[in-house]
Amino acid sequence: MSDKPQDSRAIPDQLMQIAREQEGGAERVLDQIEVGLHSFEEIQALSKECQEILRKLVPPSPELDHLTERLEQIGFHADNGAYNIQGAFDLYQYQDVVRQKLERVGRSLIDVAHYVLGRLQPGEDDNLKLAPSGRDILQRESQIADLSKEDADSVVAEFLATALKNKAVKKAEG
Repeated sequence: MSDKPQDSRAIPDQLMQIAREQEGGAERVLDQIEVGLHSFEEIQALSKECQEILRKLVPPSPELDHLTERLEQIGFHADNGAYNIQGAFDLYQYQDVVRQKLERVGRSLIDVAHYVLGRLQPGEDDNLKLAPSGRDILQRESQIADLSKEDADSVVAEFLATALKNKAVKKAEG
């Protein structure tokens, strides 16, 4: 059996690491996207301003037409860049949905862990606080391993049976 740290860590601990890495990276990406979008908007505005100045100062000529056309192309490329940056914002929103799903899974795993530990060690965790949000996953301490596979299997089966029963009751009420 290999002693790789990643293999020996509990799934909630791995989720904590992923959420921590993703949160910091996402904030930096969003900051960079905002800077890039602002730059493209400035390029668009400056290109239009330069076109207007040239039309007022320089008499009509093929060179003026060529320069104006080049400035329009710069504006077009800036528009295209801004459009693609908006697409990056859309991807960021998708990433945020994935992060929220990750937090939901983490909360569910913590709930299951608390339930299992409560059933295996009754009385010790009577006042245990459940995670109110996914951010609490990051502050959570690692849990001890299950006492025995048989006990854990029976507790998980009981948990699932209770969860299915509660779901059926809620569905019947709704």
